[in-house]
Amino acid sequence: MTTITPGGTGPKSPAPAVAPAPWNLRKTDWAYQQLREWILSGRLAPGERLSQERLAGELGISRGPLRDALSRLATEHLVVDRPHQKWTVAEVSVADARDVYNGRAALEGMLAAAAAQAAAPERAARCADLDELLARQDEAARGGDLTLLRLLDRRFHDTVYGLAAMPASLGALDQLRARSDRYIALYLADTCHAQTSVEEHTRILDALKDGDAPRSSLLTRDHVLGGLTALAGGIGRRQPAGAATPEPDSPQAPPHHDT
Repeated sequence: MTTITPGGTGPKSPAPAVAPAPWNLRKTDWAYQQLREWILSGRLAPGERLSQERLAGELGISRGPLRDALSRLATEHLVVDRPHQKWTVAEVSVADARDVYNGRAALEGMLAAAAAQAAAPERAARCADLDELLARQDEAARGGDLTLLRLLDRRFHDTVYGLAAMPASLGALDQLRARSDRYIALYLADTCHAQTSVEEHTRILDALKDGDAPRSSLLTRDHVLGGLTALAGGIGRRQPAGAATPEPDSPQAPPHHDT
């Protein structure tokens, strides 16, 4: 598991040069993408205070687009704006992960079941795309390309759930996924976890190909909650001594079923 280094307010080492914003992208959108990736990758650490002056200088933009990007990140609970204080990168916690992942498990299990019940021709076409995504994900996991791995993980699940034809539920899931992206990044940063994810995706895809709704749902829930169990242990070890850390198998987090 990637180690989270607490943020500080001391002098910063020179940041790597950042390419200018592409001409076809608004500076606000580009700044949002850059800052989001810096948070997911750990370059901006949980609890780190953010200097708008420094960030604007690194990104080569004015403070207006930067503030808009930070506000957008705040809606995803990736940064926090406290009155009369600097923006800070949001902390990670077992309680937050449990909240988000249990909501995801309920929605994703339902969507996976509905996807398995889609018409056979449509499932067959989508499964061909999923086979290709899985092969690319396996290659990214073996090569340690974490950014690509996160992207392919998201595409895999989006492709499966697209078969469900339930846009309102997908919209609700998108909000939870945005909030959980940093936890997903922490989970996939571990080589063993990355390979486990590929193996679990393979079993989910097999159930989808068979049109087995109960198995597709169960495997998907296990996939999500297994990630929560791994994260709870890792995040718990980083919390200060004496902090209350519920066990992963507490009533709030249904136990992970081996598959």
